[in-house]
Amino acid sequence: MNSTVRSMQIVVKVSKFCNLRCQYCYEYPELGNRAAMSRSQLATMYRALREHVLAVEERDGSGTRLEFIWHGGEPLMQPARFYRQTLADQREIFGERIATTNSIQTNLTMLDPERRELLTDSFDSVGVSIDVVGGLRVNAAGRDSQPRVLANLDELVAAGVPVGCISVLTARNIHAVDRIFRFFEKRRLNFRVLPLFDTGEPGQTAAFEVPVAQELSALARLIDLWLAGDVLEHPPAPLDHYVQIAAHYLADAPGPDYRDRREWLPLILVNTDGSCFTYGEPYGDPAWSIGNIFTDRIADMLAGPVFERCAVAAERRVARNCLSCPFFDACGGSLMAETEARERDEDGHGTLLCTGRPVIAYIAEQLRGRVPDTVAQWRYLHSPA
Repeated sequence: MNSTVRSMQIVVKVSKFCNLRCQYCYEYPELGNRAAMSRSQLATMYRALREHVLAVEERDGSGTRLEFIWHGGEPLMQPARFYRQTLADQREIFGERIATTNSIQTNLTMLDPERRELLTDSFDSVGVSIDVVGGLRVNAAGRDSQPRVLANLDELVAAGVPVGCISVLTARNIHAVDRIFRFFEKRRLNFRVLPLFDTGEPGQTAAFEVPVAQELSALARLIDLWLAGDVLEHPPAPLDHYVQIAAHYLADAPGPDYRDRREWLPLILVNTDGSCFTYGEPYGDPAWSIGNIFTDRIADMLAGPVFERCAVAAERRVARNCLSCPFFDACGGSLMAETEARERDEDGHGTLLCTGRPVIAYIAEQLRGRVPDTVAQWRYLHSPA
């Protein structure tokens, strides 16, 4: 086997059931649904992944790491013993042959001793959803969940649990990005900002929408705050990716090639019923499901007509948006290939717009003017021998 190790992320929608009713949640209509994956179904998923990985590794000689991201709803609505059992199954099925990691995305409102121990010793990292400002993460009675989450977050950080956070940018907090940044900077926590996108439910997010110009201004401000500081090694995602693209661009160094998902599928979303979706196509729409991991072989899914339609749709997004972009060689088109329509604005004629492009241009100018030594170093590292 060669030394190349690729990764596949598996986003596991273990259940949609949730104790909160965040007003922008794209799973909102299903948050009361108690249906959940069973231990036996998850074991079936592990075996399907094992079969797929071993077949591909035998063909090309590369190693593979499977990165499981446990998602919901609220995944910690499932009891701690559920995860201990399924993670034991996972270790047994994959053994030492296939490397795995497990992270969980939680609203962190539930942190009893059993779940605290679970997060400490069973997961490689914990993602916490917290907006800091805005008051939209509420329970079924409409009460703000943040005070409890703050206490639980500080408890996990004090215990040394690897934690990252995610904040949704809405009309309620877009004016307060300085406060959001300082909150995470004080705790030395990496975080992601997620600009609000349309959930598809009529009127659900209308009151919280942010104009594109204001969104771009907020992202630029976050870059300024990061460049001016020396605490956080990386800017908030996805700006960390944008910085990498800008640095490659300034160094005139090629970035990643366009990733043809026919060669390797880097991410798969598994819905509660086992239906699978590629990233960038309409999650939850049965017409775009490539198959069911509880009943279908992954090789058959990837050879099927829906998967081919997904691959072609991604290529068309790149062709329409990226080929003329000055940052394409540094980016590889992933910003468009792997982004669903509802997460992007369009030009009024059906063509999606890359909101990353103007932010990358801004970052490039800041790097060019503020850290010329870094740019020079990149040029040196990537120059032909």
